[in-house]
Amino acid sequence: MLKQLVEIPSVTGDVVNCKKAIDFVKDIAEEAGLKTKVLEKDGVFTLIIGKEIKKEAKIILNGHLDVVPARKEMFKVRLEGDRMIGRGTSDMKGGDVAMLLALTELIKEGEDPDVLLIFTTDEEVGGFKGIKLLVDDGFKADIVFIPDGGNDGMVCTDQKGVFHILFKAKGVSAHGSRPWKGENAVLKLVKVFQRLERKFKKEWGGCIEGDSWKPTLSLGMLKGGEFANQVPDLAEMKVDIRFPSPITLSLLRDLVDGCLEGTSNITMDILSTGSPLHTNVKNSFVRSWVKLFKENISFVKECGASDGRFFAERDISVILTKPKSSEPHIDGEWVDLKSLEAFKNVLKGWLRENG
Repeated sequence: MLKQLVEIPSVTGDVVNCKKAIDFVKDIAEEAGLKTKVLEKDGVFTLIIGKEIKKEAKIILNGHLDVVPARKEMFKVRLEGDRMIGRGTSDMKGGDVAMLLALTELIKEGEDPDVLLIFTTDEEVGGFKGIKLLVDDGFKADIVFIPDGGNDGMVCTDQKGVFHILFKAKGVSAHGSRPWKGENAVLKLVKVFQRLERKFKKEWGGCIEGDSWKPTLSLGMLKGGEFANQVPDLAEMKVDIRFPSPITLSLLRDLVDGCLEGTSNITMDILSTGSPLHTNVKNSFVRSWVKLFKENISFVKECGASDGRFFAERDISVILTKPKSSEPHIDGEWVDLKSLEAFKNVLKGWLRENG
């Protein structure tokens, strides 16, 4: 099943192949006697699966079927020992298949868990037309389980919030041999970023491996101008800010506004935001998962984000964990099949006990 799913190249934005992935999962769920509903928003598909389609359940299992781009060979699965290699095996089609099998096997065995299984196809670009729309529409649960964080016996209890910004600058064009007659829009944005860097370093210091649980700043895109001999009069810059609790979005917005003071012809557009995620390890669902996993589980914090943040914003607890697998998005992405099978079996027992 995982091989077939991975070999559907459901790259985010590929409407045809994302729909193929949705239909592949939908058919399996319906064969097990489950009901399904497919939603579509601007080419983004969301699949809802359950004994009945409703907005509230005790447990929501959530996964995404979209993947990031890869070389063509990465969509042809290969095996090396216990590892299945291919795009999406780790992030997160391995976890998707584990959830799908855990639920359908329970149904076939006559169980009746109060569970919704939801798959989306836009997580890799923010999840705003998938899970966010569902959460805004009132979908909720006592606990949400997402195999898109943690790894091999670890549970991710915290993820950073997200603040993505687009800056635009206007300058004055001039010939490159007479730059004093112009105003370089690219350099205007570079100066803004340098201000931000200094402010972040003053407030929180730099990040290194092992000491990264603090706000971070990354310049993701800077463009402007077309020719070496022309002073650019227009420029754009995209910035990625990540922040842990208790840092707030309003605090960061004030900081950014302060770095724009005294500038001219620079605008700021907020591209996306997301709150930090935190799950209490004493939550009864978390304790149940730890008990069933039957090994010493580590609790970790991760700098990245997931669709879990949309539930966290509504004070819905999220369990983030996954089978033994590689880092996401790498060339040679893999999942350990023995770990995946064990993960599916533990999830099945957890659903039986809690659903």
